[in-house]
Amino acid sequence: MTLEAHSATCTWIGDSPRYQPVCCKKSVLGKSYCEDHVFLVYQQGTAKARRKKDERIAAAVWDLESEFEAAVQELIEEGFDI
Repeated sequence: MTLEAHSATCTWIGDSPRYQPVCCKKSVLGKSYCEDHVFLVYQQGTAKARRKKDERIAAAVWDLESEFEAAVQELIEEGFDI
């Protein structure tokens, strides 16, 4: 992740009892927090691992769906009325 700042400000509330933003730095591109607070909220390096897990789950579902469709087609060819 590139820690590039953009025009939005950090939404870090810290220990403020009134939940008012206490950080006025520019936030990291694509996140709501500045580079000082972004890894206090997000665990560094987890986004790629989550994508790989999602890809594995999607592939497993697609394989299961393909096997189901093949079984249905085989039943149709054998004359089973759906």
